[in-house]
Amino acid sequence: MVGMRGTTQTFANITDSELSQTKNKLGNEVEELRNTVKLKESEINQLKQKIENLETMVQIEALKTELANIKSLASKEKTKRKTKRKVT
Repeated sequence: MVGMRGTTQTFANITDSELSQTKNKLGNEVEELRNTVKLKESEINQLKQKIENLETMVQIEALKTELANIKSLASKEKTKRKTKRKVT
């Protein structure tokens, strides 16, 4: 209870002007934090998009590699068939 009285007395000495100034200051700080959060969210979304784009590029390159391997195998098979035809 003693702590409560001290707190009440401290608040009783604060003027309306001081309360208003403190309220405005805290309101400005909250607004700054909101703006910072919005900015960070925007940055996060941009990074997510970049990651998605990079993942797509990796998939495309993997498909290109797979296609090149298939073409190489097909070419080898074709060469084998030609060799067998010449032998027989």
